[in-house]
Amino acid sequence: MIVTLAGHVDHGKTSLVRSLTGVDTDRLEQEKERGLTIDLGFAYIDHGKIGFVDVPGHQKFIHNMVAGVASHQYALLVIAADDGPMPQSREHLDILRLIGIRQGVIALTKTDRVDATRLETCRAEIRALTEGTFLADADIMPTSTLEPESIERLLAHLRDNAGRRQSEYPDTAFRLAVDRRFVVKGVGLVVTGIVHAGQISTGDTLTHFPSNKNLRVRSIRAQDQSVATARAGDRCALNLTGLEAEEVERGHWIVEEPTAGYQEITGELSVLEDFPRAIKHWTPVHIYHATSHSTGRIACLDDQRIPSGSHRMIDLLCDNPLAVNHGDQLIIRDYSLDVTLGGVRVIDASDKPTQRRRNLERRDLLSQLDNSDPHAAFDALLEHAPIDPEHFRKVRHLTDEQMQRLMERSEALKVGHKLVSRAYWGQLAKQTYEQVKQHQTENPTSPGLRQNQFAHIPEDLRQFLLNALVQAKRLNNHGGLFQLPQHTAELPATLAKSWRRLEPALDVPQTPSTGDLAKRWSMSQQQIESDLKELTKRRLVTPVATHRYYLPKQLNQLAAVVKNMASDGPFSVKTFRDQTGIGRNVAIEILEYFDSRGFTRRQGNERVVLKDSF
Repeated sequence: MIVTLAGHVDHGKTSLVRSLTGVDTDRLEQEKERGLTIDLGFAYIDHGKIGFVDVPGHQKFIHNMVAGVASHQYALLVIAADDGPMPQSREHLDILRLIGIRQGVIALTKTDRVDATRLETCRAEIRALTEGTFLADADIMPTSTLEPESIERLLAHLRDNAGRRQSEYPDTAFRLAVDRRFVVKGVGLVVTGIVHAGQISTGDTLTHFPSNKNLRVRSIRAQDQSVATARAGDRCALNLTGLEAEEVERGHWIVEEPTAGYQEITGELSVLEDFPRAIKHWTPVHIYHATSHSTGRIACLDDQRIPSGSHRMIDLLCDNPLAVNHGDQLIIRDYSLDVTLGGVRVIDASDKPTQRRRNLERRDLLSQLDNSDPHAAFDALLEHAPIDPEHFRKVRHLTDEQMQRLMERSEALKVGHKLVSRAYWGQLAKQTYEQVKQHQTENPTSPGLRQNQFAHIPEDLRQFLLNALVQAKRLNNHGGLFQLPQHTAELPATLAKSWRRLEPALDVPQTPSTGDLAKRWSMSQQQIESDLKELTKRRLVTPVATHRYYLPKQLNQLAAVVKNMASDGPFSVKTFRDQTGIGRNVAIEILEYFDSRGFTRRQGNERVVLKDSF
């Protein structure tokens, strides 16, 4: 069991650990000179069955305090009887609660300095402080370093709880938050920290965040004992190869699953009730994640101001990537006031800028993700949206096997790199068909809809879905325009008039160029080409070359001539010209069009047919 001491500066945390363990956790010269804990200190008793983390009490070192706390730990809140609860007593209690610690005890220190009346007053002050928190009913144990019996009573309490605590080790990938690193002569690099998830054994391969370098575990110490395996909740030291000492520092992670980290984090913000002002959109903050730290900003998803004591879904935009997972607890401190603002429970994270941050559909999807059970979250999300399985796996901190079971159980469709439910896919297909049908009913002259007009289809599914509808013959795709198979667009009056003139002019084996038509009719060539482009959208004509258009039936007839010639082997431009009576230049344009469609292929001065049609 790891016991985390917390409390106001000079309330006797380090002295209490020394009395409990015989170890002075102030290891730095500056700490000894000033009589003030600056960094984390550690001590162990009972062959490592109980470990103590002594955290700084001074407000200036709150970042070091946060680095020593994890949700698996047992809290030991230290309050001096002569002072009673002080500002850091409350702030440390808030941090313990926000990080997720759920059990603990309160040590009332320096009781030799007060009388019985003051002792009872202090007890009442402590009960008022802890009301509504996980320590509301915790034992308050009077102690004094001058009274060994009081230390023995506290030690018995801790041993009793260590014996009764049963840890669960969920089947998740290993990760350790680095708080120290050093080099041992003859051993090499050693990093220490709290194991936040999974387990690791000697000889296993791990990854360093942020470098993503591969590491190998040479040996392990957990709770100051040599072991073969370390698990979630342990405080351990890993002897690693594959990394230089100067490449790793506090705030880094040793993980089983490589990650690039995330700079946009979505979660539920819990604002402390006594925070002195409402939170505005884009408020600058300090963000603490285990031993990691980043500055950043709060982006509100609904209200422009978040009042004290409230809970809201927000985005955190971090200046540095953090290796977070779903369910992690972050501590948020106000940048200007330098006090704890609240905590964020991570729901999702992204390495890409979020678009349409306050979109109602996005917020609905986030509510589906806000479930601690990955099976329930996966099923709920799959009903409403496509899922990127690799992103879901990484943010949820699932193993490959766990993700594979989720996918097999759901019977989801794999579309590109996304998963979609059959019901969701069918609904999208129905909406798409109905959109085309309604558009053509309301716009009989329209040749169809372009891909980007189907806004209801997620962008990374759009091409796949439209292709599937075309293959199923529910839609036609002509020149990037999607329409119903039976649809024939009515021509606007001016275009219909132009078509009545153009159709007979183009109904010949060798069509005139748009320039020839302009001269023949004394018209603008630009207007003729504009009309022909509109007619192309309606599949009434086909552009074969710059300034030359053909009727589809004429092209089909010319293609039949080509196939007939090719039955005797490769053919030349001259052969095609003689067979059709078309001029050489126009013959070359037509054959190059057939080449571009994959119907024919040039081989030297001849051509061969590759497929049945163009």
